Amino acid sequence: MLLFLMHPLVVALHAPSYPLQDPGTGWHLAIGHHLVETGVLPRQDLFSFTARGHDWVSNYWLFEVVSALLVDLGGLSLYTAVWVLVYALLPVLLFRRMLRLGAGLLPALVLTQLAYLVLWSHALARSHILTYLFFALLLERLDDYRSGRLPWQGLWWLPLLAIVWCNVHGGFFAGLMLVGVFAAVATVRAVLAGDRAEGRQAAVFGALLAAMLLATLVNPRGAELHTSILATLGQESVRYLLDWASPDFLTPTMPVFFFEVLVLMTVGLLALRARRVVWVEVALLVFFLHEALRSVRHMSLFAIVAAPIIAREVTPLLASVWPAFDARCRRIAAEQLALRSPLLYLPAICGVFLWLAIARVLPFPDTLDGLQLSREAATFIATHEDRFRRMFNTDDLGGSLVYRFWPRLHIFVDDRVPVYGDEFVLKRYLPVYFGKKRWRTILSKYRVTSAVLSSSAPCVSVFREARDWQLVFEDRLNVIFWQVAAATPTVR
Repeated sequence: MLLFLMHPLVVALHAPSYPLQDPGTGWHLAIGHHLVETGVLPRQDLFSFTARGHDWVSNYWLFEVVSALLVDLGGLSLYTAVWVLVYALLPVLLFRRMLRLGAGLLPALVLTQLAYLVLWSHALARSHILTYLFFALLLERLDDYRSGRLPWQGLWWLPLLAIVWCNVHGGFFAGLMLVGVFAAVATVRAVLAGDRAEGRQAAVFGALLAAMLLATLVNPRGAELHTSILATLGQESVRYLLDWASPDFLTPTMPVFFFEVLVLMTVGLLALRARRVVWVEVALLVFFLHEALRSVRHMSLFAIVAAPIIAREVTPLLASVWPAFDARCRRIAAEQLALRSPLLYLPAICGVFLWLAIARVLPFPDTLDGLQLSREAATFIATHEDRFRRMFNTDDLGGSLVYRFWPRLHIFVDDRVPVYGDEFVLKRYLPVYFGKKRWRTILSKYRVTSAVLSSSAPCVSVFREARDWQLVFEDRLNVIFWQVAAATPTVR
């Protein structure tokens, strides 16, 4: 129960606005409301004047519809509460997997906490949290079958999971890769050792991979969804998004620091106890460590894979030092695995938490104003909407502007890189964002007459120095400029 409560309590008491801090939250909710109202899934961009008519393959539509209905029912407070509770299941699943692998109670608790500190980096109310949840569930089921704890018939529902997964987030590719690793390792072992049991497992994993791949075609765009995701992964401009950048170990955030701790523990584990770690675990550790080193968003996948294995292998070391304590912990762990009370208290806790959210007792925001776009900046724009028909904005403000002002106003850009493409992002948006020489020419081409910027954006200094632009609003979050011909006295 304490592990399940950990995340809701941390968010509610320490960072109630954090789940809504993702720049894309606003456009996700806007498209969800559009889907609920019209019943039509858009195939082209709706939100910008720069990418109007560009193809848009959405792999989030089911998440967006559910989210819009939650907002209609209980506002942003209920929306936040629901996805906070969903994310709260991750530490529970990790802890359960550790105990099922034979980890002691203390190592399981410590490694669950370490993994949670890595997972915190993406504890946002967006659809990727379902990828982490589904990934953890899939890993548990696959390993249960591989180790003999589950018959192959127990995997029947995983293709159904894949249908849901591919309609809420493009991370279903991680699930397919996970099954692929299990299938590949079982195949290699069957060939090298001539083991019939391994051969049967290879056949089951291969059939499951094929079934799940076919299941992911059950989406509004069919195979086009898969090609669009692969095309996105190949875009050069993706690396400019913080989520897709490599972890910064020189000035690490808390999640990156504890990711590094997990990596070092993994290296130590493989050095000291390599003979106990089975082939598939080594393959999973290597593959997802490689992905995590390439992209911050994959650190969470590595934590889900690595933490239970580390907890299991640390347990014998602790037992050799403190056998009586280890024996006592094992008895408690066995009791925990046998408990059925979670079937009662988890729904009860969720019910109370959701009621508190609907009643506005929990301190969750009731608007996106004040997060990326300040309330004062939003009010200023609303008061002078006609001045913002052709605005330039930094990509981190795109979602908030869409949620607040679309369809009355259209934005210049947001974080949907696949919609805009490399040509636009690299040669039009980023030169303005970084204040390159051609920035005026680019804005003139799009007939831009105003600029809504994050206060930390590099281009703020360029706009300040430009004689043909005048500062009209500034606070700690945002800076707004107009062309001189449209300027009014500065508001600070």
